[in-house]
Amino acid sequence: MKQHIVRFLHAGCLCLAVSLPSAFAQPSQMLTVDLPFAFQVNNKQLPAGKYQVKAEAGHAVVLLRGVDCKQAVLSLTTPIDSKKTRGDSTLVFSRYGDRYFLSQIWVGGSNSGRGLSASAAERELAQRWAKSGPKPTTEVVAFLGQPGVPNK
Repeated sequence: MKQHIVRFLHAGCLCLAVSLPSAFAQPSQMLTVDLPFAFQVNNKQLPAGKYQVKAEAGHAVVLLRGVDCKQAVLSLTTPIDSKKTRGDSTLVFSRYGDRYFLSQIWVGGSNSGRGLSASAAERELAQRWAKSGPKPTTEVVAFLGQPGVPNK
């Protein structure tokens, strides 16, 4: 029994030692965006306003925190790539009529970003939207931080 505990502790220390350098190598970035429309993330409706966004390269979880409304959302994401390097950090929203859904987060100076899965509400709305006639889904882009200046 004692050997099992010692092996478990060694394995835990090894995992911690391997993960610490990467945690310190990628400093946390908190970027700001002022959105003039309400939107949804993971079935949660958020009001228009100023938000702080924390998205780190190589991490699957992103944080959106309302500055004025004091609401926050954590979302699991998947890595996505672009053929070109993004100059500005941006949020990309899928729009159906007057409803907006956060779909992508891009950090400036990189060709990789984070994709958010469509929620059940978005999938249902997209199906109804497609059946009601040929209307294109609109993507809306919001710039994070200062447009034209890559965030570092």
